Amino acid sequence: MDSISMLSAFDVHRRLAQRLVSGRTVLIGDAAHQVSPIGGQGMNLGWLDATELVPIITASLVDGRDVGRDLSAFDQRRRRAAVTAARQAHLNMALGRPLPRPVLAARNTLLGRCNAVPAVHDTIARTFTMQ
Repeated sequence: MDSISMLSAFDVHRRLAQRLVSGRTVLIGDAAHQVSPIGGQGMNLGWLDATELVPIITASLVDGRDVGRDLSAFDQRRRRAAVTAARQAHLNMALGRPLPRPVLAARNTLLGRCNAVPAVHDTIARTFTMQ
């Protein structure tokens, strides 16, 4: 850390639209929710929004189905996912803060040992990729 010359400070914003669906308009990605960019949580969240929305759009446009309930359920699921992503981003920010060297070394050792346990490693990987 002593040699870092390109430091910047930015505020972490967490915002979530009150509704992701209004009539025929659906917000996804950063338009729907804003989370810290650390760890790519916001980007992953946007891709997952789009992936979940495609079958609903297809059901409406191709099959002519009424998808009102599907859109309502989409709104609820994706808002919950955004809250979870914001919490994860907050944790990532906390883990990325500078610490005194002895504390940092102890934390890294503990995290390394936890990560060596396959079940813990897999859970962490699923959490960070939002699966």
